[in-house]
Amino acid sequence: MQSENFLEPEIDVANKKPTQLPKVKGMWLWLHAFAFTVGFSLLVWLVYSYWDQVRESVRNVGWGFIFVIALNITRHFLRALSMYRAVDPDHRTFKYRSAVAARFGGDAVNIFSFAGPFLGDATKALLLKKNMSMTQSASAVIIDNVLYYITVILVVLGGVAVLISQYGNLGPTMRSVLFGIVIVAILLLTSLVLAMMYRFKPLTYLIKQLERRGIAPNFLLKKRNAFESVESNVFHFYHDRRADFFGVFAISMLTHCVSVTEVYLVLHLLGNVPHVTTAFIIESLTKVINASFSFIPGTIGAYEGGNGIILRTLGYTTGTGVALALVRRGAILFSTFIGCVILLWRTAEGGAKRLKKRRE
Repeated sequence: MQSENFLEPEIDVANKKPTQLPKVKGMWLWLHAFAFTVGFSLLVWLVYSYWDQVRESVRNVGWGFIFVIALNITRHFLRALSMYRAVDPDHRTFKYRSAVAARFGGDAVNIFSFAGPFLGDATKALLLKKNMSMTQSASAVIIDNVLYYITVILVVLGGVAVLISQYGNLGPTMRSVLFGIVIVAILLLTSLVLAMMYRFKPLTYLIKQLERRGIAPNFLLKKRNAFESVESNVFHFYHDRRADFFGVFAISMLTHCVSVTEVYLVLHLLGNVPHVTTAFIIESLTKVINASFSFIPGTIGAYEGGNGIILRTLGYTTGTGVALALVRRGAILFSTFIGCVILLWRTAEGGAKRLKKRRE
């Protein structure tokens, strides 16, 4: 039987949560807003500082921008296919176009939301929920992300290796940065591989530890079985569906090939004479920039500045790097527009159904 002394702290904690949680959320929102302001200011400064070169370079793109958009959209279709294949065949009772809609809609949320990829991935799962259970849709999104991030790590490691082999002496600062990237990438890759091999469930383990200490939030305890089911589905995918596993892995690698092609094409359209290996290095290091500054909505400013630094390191001008980022950003915004249209359409469709039920 629980004593009164044991019950009292629970009552105090319950009373404090409503006042403390909004403060935490508010602080988090302000931090993201500050990061966005800094990133946007950096973007304005970069465009202002390199305006003449950026304007001239972007002008050279012309109608070639259509092909850049096509490659960007192709990436979304491939990631949607990856997510579609990640769904268990017994629950794959919907059309591929539903996965495409979820992909575009979730990515649009990623661009504009201060919550970044977390809210975007939740949006994908919710959009897929129309066709299956939330557990199955969340599992598909997580499987797609896990395999994609594994291939991202491999691409980053490959890009660093090619960079060192081709450019040799990069200076002590760049060598230190690359060394740090390699160490972090290897640690992440090792952790992901071991977790899949030994069926380690990080979220379930975390909830158990928090519960043991009496500090587990109620919403986590209520959803514990759902979280465990999702993690079990992820491991089931690796251990029991090897054909789909390697299929999704191959699709993710093909997605990176499309990204490298996009970099190569944009550099060519900007008036440069690129090499495939150079495009590969740029894309691999750009992924590091995107991951490092994912807390900034759309990685605005950091994406352009990072490209400027990368291309300057490779012997191009900073302005060329900014122009490359801006052209690719334009294609991203086009895809984001498609995602916004899908979200509005789904919202209107849901509202119409609810209104119809009320009338009935």
